[in-house]
Amino acid sequence: MSNIEFSTSMYPVAPPFDIVYKHEATDHPVGPHSHNAAELYYTLTDLPDVLLNDKVLEVKAGTLLVIPTFCTHQLYHEAGKVYERYIFSINTQWLDSVFCEGAADFSYLADSPNPILINISQNMRKEIKESFDKLISIKENTSIEAMSAFMDTLALIHGMTRKMNLKKNQELPISPSQRKVNDIISFLKNHLNENISIPDVSAHFYLNPDYLARLFKSHMHISIGKYIALQKISAAEEMLRNGSTVSEVQEALGYSSYAYFFKNFQKITGMSPSRYRSQFRL
Repeated sequence: MSNIEFSTSMYPVAPPFDIVYKHEATDHPVGPHSHNAAELYYTLTDLPDVLLNDKVLEVKAGTLLVIPTFCTHQLYHEAGKVYERYIFSINTQWLDSVFCEGAADFSYLADSPNPILINISQNMRKEIKESFDKLISIKENTSIEAMSAFMDTLALIHGMTRKMNLKKNQELPISPSQRKVNDIISFLKNHLNENISIPDVSAHFYLNPDYLARLFKSHMHISIGKYIALQKISAAEEMLRNGSTVSEVQEALGYSSYAYFFKNFQKITGMSPSRYRSQFRL
């Protein structure tokens, strides 16, 4: 698991959507990552430790995860295990250009801190599957037929999402040990600008450092040190997209030098901070 890195996937601007169905054993897990498109992940396999933004939780088969743009997530961890899922990516820039003011209705697709979990009822699972399968069967995703099927699917999911949003406090399936890890994640998030260590974290939570490290890795499947590095770069990406300069980001996140920041940023994202800023600034 030591080779897992954070990444941000950039989808083309033109196509309105992409969808695939996968039912296969994975060669290796996909590490924590985000996309510049919204991802709707319909899992047909139980997922015991899902990372969504700053929470780790259990997700049961038959759940649709609405993962907004640039929301950090990791959905499965076991190499060689068979996972069945549909992955439906929606280009939110396309929605903005087509719906204009009406695009605000789909704001949850770009609200990165707030992913949504929808437990699909038994009587709706067939409809969802048929809708996704129809999209997959259409080879050209910008054809009239594809656009009609896309809009029908979007309306179906939008209706379910609106019902979920009416529930002010969505109860998430989080175990006691996952809740403790989530507390640790929140603490780390609030101290990203510091050179914080495992002893610092363990002292805050009154836990043995070795126990804390094991607990965190048992659910997150990466070390605390690796997680901190990934989250610093995730925060750096957001700041760069929102207009901060490279030097402002370096200073805000507590990097001792530009060279160290540059090395870590390029290792994880595959490009320099300045190139990222110029290419993806909002």
